[in-house]
Amino acid sequence: MKASIMGGSGYVGGELLRLLARHPETTIQTVTSQRHAGEPVYRVHPNLRGTTSMRFQKDNLECARDSDVVFTALPHGKTMTIVPKLLETGTRVIDLAADYRLRDAETYEKYYSRKHENPDLLARATYGLPELHRDTIRKSSLVATPGCMATAATLGLAPIVANNMLSTSTVVVDAKIGSSGAGSSPTTGSHH
Repeated sequence: MKASIMGGSGYVGGELLRLLARHPETTIQTVTSQRHAGEPVYRVHPNLRGTTSMRFQKDNLECARDSDVVFTALPHGKTMTIVPKLLETGTRVIDLAADYRLRDAETYEKYYSRKHENPDLLARATYGLPELHRDTIRKSSLVATPGCMATAATLGLAPIVANNMLSTSTVVVDAKIGSSGAGSSPTTGSHH
């Protein structure tokens, strides 16, 4: 499979690069980064030194032409304008941001404090939990990956719900996250 990554310089993009670079059935075609265009990938991700000699390219839709799948690892809010253009090329898209995780535009606006620019695509996106939606993911042209907290909560609760073991309609999940969930750009609130 030929894959490209848009936004490969952040934590998520770097981890995806690490996984795909070692996958025996995947060839990475393009890795993009606006801020690091032209730089070797290993300068941003030192753990990949010796694994890849690729250089970051500027974000562009050209990567879709040579790829079977494009992973969008851009910040939340950035992929909603790019994904429709990628889908027009016939390339499959796996969005690692939050832009297509929710099926309803009003719910998206409530939680992300902005209107979704392509609400019609929300219903088309497949929720990317293979443990629950493997067959649908295989057929989908747009896969929305769930966040870490949602994945932990959903996979933990799925067998309980499937076996009708809940005696209430309200479930509370108390979860904690590390700073990696805040991205790789330093801010006062996320880097200690």
